[in-house]
Amino acid sequence: MKKSIFISATIALTVLMASCSKTNGGGQATGTADNSPAMQLLNSVDFTKEGLVSMIKSKDVLTDVEYEALILAYSKVGIDDDKLKLDDNPVASAQREIMKDHKAPSNAREIDKKLLKSEYPQVRGYVVGSYKSVFGTSSSDCAQLVSMLKEEKNDYVINCGIKTLSNEMKQPEVAEFIFSQVENKHPAIRTQCAYAIGNSWTEGVKGAKEAVLKLMNDKDPDVQKAMYRSCGKLHDPTLVPELVKALNDPAKVKLHSDCVESLYDLWYDYPFHKQTCKEAYEATLAYFKKTPRTNDDPAWNSVGELATQAESNYAQWRSKATYFKPEEYVAVMSDIAKDTNANWLARNAAIKVIKKIGKPSDWEAVKKAIESNSGDDKKNLLLKD
Repeated sequence: MKKSIFISATIALTVLMASCSKTNGGGQATGTADNSPAMQLLNSVDFTKEGLVSMIKSKDVLTDVEYEALILAYSKVGIDDDKLKLDDNPVASAQREIMKDHKAPSNAREIDKKLLKSEYPQVRGYVVGSYKSVFGTSSSDCAQLVSMLKEEKNDYVINCGIKTLSNEMKQPEVAEFIFSQVENKHPAIRTQCAYAIGNSWTEGVKGAKEAVLKLMNDKDPDVQKAMYRSCGKLHDPTLVPELVKALNDPAKVKLHSDCVESLYDLWYDYPFHKQTCKEAYEATLAYFKKTPRTNDDPAWNSVGELATQAESNYAQWRSKATYFKPEEYVAVMSDIAKDTNANWLARNAAIKVIKKIGKPSDWEAVKKAIESNSGDDKKNLLLKD
């Protein structure tokens, strides 16, 4: 009997120890076999901003151990399994404070590469994210990341990888990897794919349109929204019919502002004003002309784009956008502004456009019509300066 109890207790202890070496709540470390100098340094201080800052004793340049410990600090952070984001934590703020008067060691990238193999997904994800640069990610780094990500099983790390490589899809191996994730089971990953594919850096990449159409019809509304909103950045006029189809579908009213945003990217392209597309312009006008208008249609946040211009680029765009006729656009905006069925925020946005691109007489005519309409219970909101 005593032997049986001893065996049971041993098994229970073994299970408990195993569970302590795994992760909790999507990746938060509850125990570790890592006994490296960096982990020992990390564990010697409180997991607070002040505690993390206090473990840095060097002057000017971080030691290898200090640098590694700062990255390993992410091992103590939880992961939101639904959003694939890290929980609130003190690590980033501590890093910013430390790096105000310290530099990374000269072999920092070698330490990063070592930590790409860390047992902690939070650490791997952070390091993958560190490869993203405003100057682009080098071909060799892209190849290394893709090779690592193809073997990666953790959703958070994969998501970080797509975000890091989102501007690099002209490199075939990157495009192949991101396209392979379009059918990933996790909706947050598919959403990240939508933003990566709907990206001006992806313009002209073979297979992009097919991926767009697949993500437009995704079962998850957040994925659909991301794809409809970003696909205009591909500057592919053959996508206009797909956007029009959604704009004509009352069941997709929550996507209408996203569709119009993509249409604007095709024909107005603020703040760059480089793109022109007559079909997209006509589709935008057709949407705004549709009646009867409602509180949801046109989407209030889709109306006011032309109230803003990038003055340095606008004149050159106007010379190329021969389809754009301000008087025609102002007439449609005027209809929206006067329509009491439309959302008052949409009407207010239309007024801002009229004031920006119309003549003073255009605004005066709209103002007079609103003032004289006794049935307009939003006139005070619309007419105040």
